[in-house]
Amino acid sequence: PQKRDEEDLYSRLKSLERQLEFLEIQEEYVKDEQRNLKRELVRAKEEVKRIQSVPLVIGQLMEMVDQNYGIVGSTTGSQYYVRVLSTINRELLKPSSSVALHRHANSVVDTLPPEADSAIALMS
Repeated sequence: PQKRDEEDLYSRLKSLERQLEFLEIQEEYVKDEQRNLKRELVRAKEEVKRIQSVPLVIGQLMEMVDQNYGIVGSTTGSQYYVRVLSTINRELLKPSSSVALHRHANSVVDTLPPEADSAIALMS
């Protein structure tokens, strides 16, 4: 019986060692994936900054058409059907709120604070 108990303990030890090795491999994979995602996040943030650094045009959101597109009015009176950058907080996109548009693509790239609204009203 003693020998049988030792064999059971030995096989249990070997089983636990295999599980530990498997978990260590999984941990390494998750760490690699995390590093890759952090690099991707940094690149994406740089891309957003690059897009937002293009000379911007100020507009006023008339309405959201769906999750990705909206109607924006310009200070010249024209209205445009435009794409809304996916990184913009949709809660801030209310009708008549001021937005920054990419000069060439006319995409909404940022929302402007409410105090910008009065300044825009003076310009119109």
